[in-house]
Amino acid sequence: MKEIPSLDFLKAVQLASRRILDFKGRSRRSEFWWWMLVVIVVGNLITWFSTSLIFNSVISIIYMFFGLAVTARRLHDTGKSALWVYISYALGCIVQIFSATSPTINKLMEEITSGHFTGPSIEKIVEKGAGELFMLSGVSILSAIFAIIVIILCMLDSSPAENKYGTSPKYVE
Repeated sequence: MKEIPSLDFLKAVQLASRRILDFKGRSRRSEFWWWMLVVIVVGNLITWFSTSLIFNSVISIIYMFFGLAVTARRLHDTGKSALWVYISYALGCIVQIFSATSPTINKLMEEITSGHFTGPSIEKIVEKGAGELFMLSGVSILSAIFAIIVIILCMLDSSPAENKYGTSPKYVE
């Protein structure tokens, strides 16, 4: 088997953008990492100029979606199921939606960004919304665990042989 050289930035981004809604097949590490770099940088630049928690949550869900297909294909390339990334994405969406719509989180953000917050005022908000904060913390931790697992799986090398998701984009006969 012969290994094809890694994709450069431009080729990787072009390939990933052409296959943005293609959840079948396989993608190489270079395609995945270059595309994720673009998605994360662009998403962060958009949210950087906004102070709206709801707007930032919507943008986060959208830019996470743009990485979904290439991540599914990357997992396929290592012989793993895309279910890992689907669960991770769903948990990330739950965290984003819950954060944006939580009265407790919104009150905390108002206090902190106003610059007039005091320890006792924040303590009062936290006491009233302890259940909400506990639930958000739990889902956030679970989301982080799944995200770490997906990242580790995406770091694995390609399976050289053909697998149930198709032929290897890295190795040729």
